[in-house]
Amino acid sequence: MGLVRFFGGALSPPSGLAFLEDLPSEEGLHLVAFGEGALEALKVAFREGARSLVLLSPVLRKDPFLAARLSALRFGLERGGVEGFARVGRALFFGPLSVGSEEIFAAWKEGLTEAGLYAWLELLEGLSDERRWLRGTEARVLVIQGALDAFTPPLYGKEVADFAKGEALRFALEGAGHLVPWEAPLEVRDLVADFLMGEGFRALPGGLAL
Repeated sequence: MGLVRFFGGALSPPSGLAFLEDLPSEEGLHLVAFGEGALEALKVAFREGARSLVLLSPVLRKDPFLAARLSALRFGLERGGVEGFARVGRALFFGPLSVGSEEIFAAWKEGLTEAGLYAWLELLEGLSDERRWLRGTEARVLVIQGALDAFTPPLYGKEVADFAKGEALRFALEGAGHLVPWEAPLEVRDLVADFLMGEGFRALPGGLAL
């Protein structure tokens, strides 16, 4: 059995990544991160020699596309607090699987705080190109995103897979958005379970997999 560590990110709902915590893994250190948690996971992988990295909707660089969305979210937060941020975020973070669900939206919003959101915005607004940390590890990398992620579209995941030094696999799940771990938990769990055990994947050119 290996050791699995989690980096949930500030936008995770209160349940976090608990649904992945009991998965078995092959020997070694395995890191699972959501959103901006990818950066801290990569730093740990560099320092401690991780065997694998699972990056869920990773955020590793800021470009004008992302900056515009962060600006809209900051406007919502400054004008309307957590509720204002959540109203803007609903259009950016959720895919069609859950965007219309008041129950899911309320559960996600419950975990947000003004202090946490301001810290999250400052972190992302200050990002440079942090994909360079991928060059510091030979861990195999699994990237999972929602195919309809309006905050960090699948192109961002492709860039991560392309930068990876070791084996890199990428999946974009249909119908899901930025919050893909909670919009498609069964699919994400199945992919992560196989990956942690080193099973069920064959790398293809361009960071795709079978």
